[in-house]
Amino acid sequence: MAAQWQYLATAPRDKAHIVASRLRECFPQAQLVPEPSGYWGLVWLGSDRELPTATMRAIPELEQAIAIEAEVAPPDCAAIAATCARAAERLPEGATFAVRATRRGQHAFTSRDVKIAAGAAVLDASRTLSVDLSAPDFVIRVELVGDWAGIGLLEGSCVRPKKRGKADSRQLTQKLTLVQLAYESEDLRGTRRMGESLGRSVQAFELAQLIVVVDSPVSARSLRTLLDGIEEGRESRFSLQKRTYGHRVRQVPLVVYELYQLLRDAAEAPTLTVATDPRGQTLPAVAQELAGELESAPAVYALNGSNEGIPPGCFELADYTLDLAPQMTYGTDQAIAATTIALLDVWHGHPARASRS
Repeated sequence: MAAQWQYLATAPRDKAHIVASRLRECFPQAQLVPEPSGYWGLVWLGSDRELPTATMRAIPELEQAIAIEAEVAPPDCAAIAATCARAAERLPEGATFAVRATRRGQHAFTSRDVKIAAGAAVLDASRTLSVDLSAPDFVIRVELVGDWAGIGLLEGSCVRPKKRGKADSRQLTQKLTLVQLAYESEDLRGTRRMGESLGRSVQAFELAQLIVVVDSPVSARSLRTLLDGIEEGRESRFSLQKRTYGHRVRQVPLVVYELYQLLRDAAEAPTLTVATDPRGQTLPAVAQELAGELESAPAVYALNGSNEGIPPGCFELADYTLDLAPQMTYGTDQAIAATTIALLDVWHGHPARASRS
């Protein structure tokens, strides 16, 4: 890899050739090497003149475009650290930085070794810079590709963590109990599919619990089929969460109860109860007041109807009755997501979080 100006573009594993094709259209005179050294998801560009990275970032399949400030070949941890220190001389005084390293191939050192050594070298070379791992002004990127290492400088805004400045929605969902009126269908296969959808939804939002309620006698076979479907859908999502999430995930409890007694119990406890029904108020009409109550309530119950809506007499025991989509009807399988997202939207609008975003 040799050129006056060098760039490394990253993309999803199966999109590198698409990115290379788009880059070739944008910069026909540049040298392009898709998947250098056989590593997927990379495209190397070389040019005798500077190329605008903004044009590269306009390609939707492209994840990041890194202008290479310096290179080290073959890679050596001490040499990379020294090169990072020289590259950091371009940073303004008083700026904060972080070192990010991605290693591809076999080396005698780890990515962590590179980050520690490079960070220490930068601090030794400049007493005006400081480290900020969560929200740096600049990121020093070290890209190791086989027997080559490229060092680039990126503005921190280009690589901000996607959750930065946002409140954790689980602060609400983990105290939110979804109360779902039991779904019935003549076709038990439809009941089973509905249960699976409800189970996946409730687990996806990591709710406090799901309570399936009945307000009149229900076929034991139909209820059992619904509950079996909920458990299967819940387990399907839970197993995926355990494999992929970076935090410990709890399986959402499933409970069966009688609707009217549940409401009596909730009325005697410090619980905020929200029913959903077309006869209710719209969210904007109550959002400010509701946001404060969602913030302070130790527990929240959200009631969803099914084939039939929530019985009207229950609205007297609810703190709020909301029409989430005026003049529209959505399916039972969409109710958990619609209710949870609506309440989250209101909760995130509370001043305690709006000022943080």
